[in-house]
Amino acid sequence: MNFTQDAPAIVISLTSPTPEAVWHQVLLGIEEEGIPWQWQQDDDPDAILRAWQAATRSPLLVGLACSADEVIVHFRHLPPASPLFRQRRGLNEDQLRRLGNNAARLVKGLPFK
Repeated sequence: MNFTQDAPAIVISLTSPTPEAVWHQVLLGIEEEGIPWQWQQDDDPDAILRAWQAATRSPLLVGLACSADEVIVHFRHLPPASPLFRQRRGLNEDQLRRLGNNAARLVKGLPFK
């Protein structure tokens, strides 16, 4: 459900070496909730800052940062150093998908899974 740059979407910031196994499940979770997303390539090592910057660029106020080590969900109205969710390496597919679900549910105003 990747849309053009102009469509309202959750912005996802990826670093170059992020494994597909990480971001693929996150995208499936977002898509299950019917919310569009768009990519943003950024190799800044500060994943929390990248997630917050993605949220500030998103018309839906939600941004994610994915790297080989962690997945972060951020909301524009939170302080930059205080992400909503931060999960470090070792997540299974269900946990990664749930992060995507919860990012989309934040947009929709629904309770988290």
